[in-house]
Amino acid sequence: MINKYIAIIFTIIPFFLNATNPPDTLNIEEILITGKKTAANLKSSVNGENIHLVNPHDGGEIFKYTPGFSILKKGNYAMEPVLRGYKFEQVNVQFDGGVHSTNACPNRMDPAISQISIENIEKVEVIKGPYSVRFGPVFGGVVNIIDKRPSKKDNHTVSGSVEGGYQSNGNNYYTNLFTQIVQSKWDFALNAGYKNYGNYKNGEGDTIAASFRRFGYTAKLGYNVAGNQRAQVSIRQSFARDVLYPGLPMDAKEDNSTIISADYAATDISDVVLSLKVKGYTSFIDHLMTNELRPSYMMTHASTPVTARNFGGRFEAGVKSGKNAVLYTGIDYQYVGKDGVRHREVYKNGCTNPPTVFDPPKNFTDKVWQDSYKSDLGFFAENKWQLSEHWMWQLGLRFDFVSYDIRDPEADFSELYNGNIKPSNKISPAVNSVLTKDLGNNFRFQWAAAMAQRTPDLTELFINHLSVGMDAYEYVGNPNLKPETNYQTDIKLEKGGEILGFYADAFYSYLTNYITATVDTTIPRKFMPCQDPKFTKKFTNINKAFMTGFEAGMQFGFLQNFRFSLGASYTYAQNIDMDEPLPEIPPFTVNSSLDYSLPDFTARLNARIASAQNRVSTSFNESATPGFSVFDIFLSYKPWNFVEINGAVTNLFNVNYVEHLSRPYKNMDQQSLYYEPGRSFNMGIKFLF
Repeated sequence: MINKYIAIIFTIIPFFLNATNPPDTLNIEEILITGKKTAANLKSSVNGENIHLVNPHDGGEIFKYTPGFSILKKGNYAMEPVLRGYKFEQVNVQFDGGVHSTNACPNRMDPAISQISIENIEKVEVIKGPYSVRFGPVFGGVVNIIDKRPSKKDNHTVSGSVEGGYQSNGNNYYTNLFTQIVQSKWDFALNAGYKNYGNYKNGEGDTIAASFRRFGYTAKLGYNVAGNQRAQVSIRQSFARDVLYPGLPMDAKEDNSTIISADYAATDISDVVLSLKVKGYTSFIDHLMTNELRPSYMMTHASTPVTARNFGGRFEAGVKSGKNAVLYTGIDYQYVGKDGVRHREVYKNGCTNPPTVFDPPKNFTDKVWQDSYKSDLGFFAENKWQLSEHWMWQLGLRFDFVSYDIRDPEADFSELYNGNIKPSNKISPAVNSVLTKDLGNNFRFQWAAAMAQRTPDLTELFINHLSVGMDAYEYVGNPNLKPETNYQTDIKLEKGGEILGFYADAFYSYLTNYITATVDTTIPRKFMPCQDPKFTKKFTNINKAFMTGFEAGMQFGFLQNFRFSLGASYTYAQNIDMDEPLPEIPPFTVNSSLDYSLPDFTARLNARIASAQNRVSTSFNESATPGFSVFDIFLSYKPWNFVEINGAVTNLFNVNYVEHLSRPYKNMDQQSLYYEPGRSFNMGIKFLF
C-alpha cells in the first residue's frame, strides 16, 4: 500500500513544479491567504461586525445564522457547529490558522470552540468540504476562528473598549474589556470577559436548568522583526464553573483550559522563496464533572476528573514554482493525549427490590480514557496556477502518518478484543482540485473535487461503556475501526455586487467506512444492568453511505439604506448498507434578514425557519423533531464616537421549539426534549477609548 502512495506522489509532483499564480499576501492570523487574482476555495466567512450585532454568548452560537450550519447542544454552553451533517472531528476547528485544542470530557462539555472569547473574534473563515491540505487533515470542512490583531486606531498608541450587557431570559449579564498598545516595533493586546448566565425559560414558561459562569482572556504580544517579518506569542485561558447540561448525565463542576502559541512569519524573502511560516502551540484542559444535582446522586456519588493535552506545530514555505505560480509546502504535527477516571461511591444498589443499602458505601473507579493518545505527522503541498486571465487551478496533496497507543486499559475492554486493543499505524492520503473561472461582470464559477480520509478519534477507539450519545445507550470503542473516506465534489456559481449578489453551491459526498455506532446485542449494559436499554452501542464502520445537498442565497440592496438577504441549506444523507438515513443530520433550514443601515444606526429583523426532520435513523434510535420559525430583532446605535448601544429581542414571538441536534434530557427528574430559550430582551453598552 505504501508503494501505491509513493507512486501517486511521483505522478503528481511534476504538476506542482510548472504552474501559474501570482504570489499571495500573508497575514499571521489567517489561513485562507488570498492574492491579487486568487479565488477562495469554496470559502465563506462571518465578519466581526456581524458577530457583534447578533452578540452571541457562546462560540457555537455564531453558526446559528450561517447557511450550511446547524448547532449541536447539550446545554446553554459549549455548543458545537455541524457543517452539512459533519460534526465533531469531521470538522477541523482551529484558531489563528493552525492552533488546535481538544475536549477532555467524553461528552464534549468542553470542545475547542468553547475555549474562545466571542468578543475577541475578528472573523470566522470557513471552507466547506475537504478542499484544503495546508492546515491539518480535513474531512468535512475547516472552521478557522481569527482573533483580533493589534492595530492602531486613529493614530492612538493606546486604545480599547469596555462593555457590559444584560439579557432578561435567565437574568444573564456579561462584561468585557479590550485594550491594546501599538508601537512601530511591538504591540500588545488583552481581551478579558466574564459571563454569568442563569437558568432560562422556554416558550411555554418551563425552566431549563442551563446556567453557567465563565471567565476568559486572550493576550497577544507581537514584535515586528523587520518590515517583512513578524513574531507573535499568544495565550488563551478559560475558566468555566457550575455549568449545567440538561442534555447530559452529569454537569461540569469546573473546566479550565490553557492554550499557548508562538508564530513567526516572513514574506518577500527572495525571488524564489516568497514566504515562510512557523507555528507552535500547546493546550491543556482540566475538567471535572459530577452528578451532585441529579436524581442518581441519592444512590451514587459520581465525579469524573479528566484531562486532555494537545501540542503541535507547522512549518510552511511559499515558493515560486513557475512564471505565474506559487507552491505552498510544509509539514505539521499534532499530538492528542487523554486520561482520567470516574469515581463512584455507591450507597444503594438500584437493581435490587428493595434497593440494597451499603454502609459504608462501596467505592469503584472506572477508567474513562484508559490513558490513550493519538499522534499525527502530516506532509502537504498545494500549488496554485493562474492558467490565464480568467482561469485558476488549485491542486493539493497531503499524507498523514498516524499512530495510537492505550497505556492503561480496563480489563473488560481488553477482554472484549482478546487483548488486541492497540490500533495499527495508518497512512492517510488526501488530494483535492479546485478549478475557478472568472465569467466577468462579477460572476464566478467553481468546480472542486477531493478525496480525504479521517482516522478514528480516541472516543471512537477507546471509550468504555459510557453514555456519550444522544440516547441512553452505553457506548464502547472499537480499536479495529478503519479510517472513513470522503469522495466529494462541489459546484458553485456566485455573483458579487453591491446591489444584487447571489450564490448556489451543490455538493455530493460518497462515503466509505463511515464511522457510526450500532447496537451490539452480544455486549450487555455494564452499569445498572437492570435498566433499559439492556445492550451497548459499539462504534463500527459503514461500508457505503452518501451525503448530498446544497446552500443557496442572495443579497439585495434597495432604497439606499435597506438590504435583504436570504439563504437556504439542505443535506440528504443515506446509509446505503442499511437502506436508511444517516443519523443526526440537520433539516432543511432557511435564514433571512432585513437590514436598515445608517452610518450610526443599524436595525435587523432576522428569521430562522427549519422544517421538521422526519428522515431519522431507526438503527440509531433517533427521534424525529418538528419544524419551527423564530424571529429576532437586533439594534445597534452609536450616538457618539466613544459609545455603542446594542439591543435585541430574541425569539420575538416566544416560540417553544427544539433544535434537531439538541440532546434530550438525561438523568433529570423528568424526561423531555431540550427546548430553546423563549423571548428575551437584551441590552448592551460599549465604551471605546
